[in-house]
Amino acid sequence: LSNVPKFTIEKVQFEDARRFFTKAKADYDVDTWLRMAWYDPRLRHGYSRPILINDFTTLKRIWRPDPIFKNAKSAAFHRVTYLNFYMFIFPGGEVFMDIRVFLKATAEDIVLCKYPHDRPTCSLKIGSLGFTTDAVQFQWFSSLSDAIQLNRDLEIPELSLIRVKADTCDGSRKSGNYSCLVARFFLQRQLGYHLAQTYIPTTICVVFSWISVWLPEEFVEGRIFVSLTVFLTLTAENSSAKEDLPKVSYIKAIDMWFGFTSIFVFATMLQALAVIILEDFSNSIRRRCEKNVDEYSKYKMMFLMLRSRHYHRLARNLDTFCKVMYPVTFILFLMIYGFVIAQGEDDKCLQK
Repeated sequence: LSNVPKFTIEKVQFEDARRFFTKAKADYDVDTWLRMAWYDPRLRHGYSRPILINDFTTLKRIWRPDPIFKNAKSAAFHRVTYLNFYMFIFPGGEVFMDIRVFLKATAEDIVLCKYPHDRPTCSLKIGSLGFTTDAVQFQWFSSLSDAIQLNRDLEIPELSLIRVKADTCDGSRKSGNYSCLVARFFLQRQLGYHLAQTYIPTTICVVFSWISVWLPEEFVEGRIFVSLTVFLTLTAENSSAKEDLPKVSYIKAIDMWFGFTSIFVFATMLQALAVIILEDFSNSIRRRCEKNVDEYSKYKMMFLMLRSRHYHRLARNLDTFCKVMYPVTFILFLMIYGFVIAQGEDDKCLQK
């Protein structure tokens, strides 16, 4: 390999990304053109025009670098209607190769602390399989700002591509030092989907649960039905919103949202039960007085009626207090969630 010169990757063109996350896995799909250029003096020829190579049998006889996508889980060449590659060999020995590859890569840099308010970063690493830096070095062909070309019509569900960055990630193994290039894609999650599918429905559920506070104290079935129905609906919404997320060991922003909204709804259910119990105490005392009106003395009747009114007054005061406390507390939670939790650092939940 002493005659093999150092090798340069020209451009990685980011063509398409149909999905950036699959179910329960932080993966993303990339349809990319990998363009490579290197110099091999053994391939110099006397023709005035470059030689086109688009036959795979011929390609196998020509020395090529061995780039691999280090964080790819699977990869495939496009073969319809023909194997998507071509190579030009120029008279001076310069070689240019272009090949289209479909990749499923692992998003190693994904941290979901602020999900769905996060700005995920996905990286694509290209390194040499067997050649050390003594034989092959990878370099971006052009300036770093122009090394990655994007499809301007690219649309990613739930995400917006903010910018890309070309960088190096050289490393070493026991067999030597190896060259490596990395393309980083900086994304921002679009909140429109989550507003429509998560935040607005759950907010409506929480507000709807307050209806039980405005129902008459004697409307027992209505109070229980409203609170229980909303709680079950919120539980189902929680499961649906997080079924496609990776299983992680830390608490996400969406977990805090559903946790606190569930507490609000559960509190309304407990408050409804407390009012029902107080009203039941009041009614049972009143019925006992009516049943034993001839047996009880005047003072005992007065004492029991005062107790009945006390329980009834407690129930009404609890309703009155909750009519104010629920909206104020929920608005305070929305402010904390919007200005503290959603605006925090992307990896804050991982910091100790």
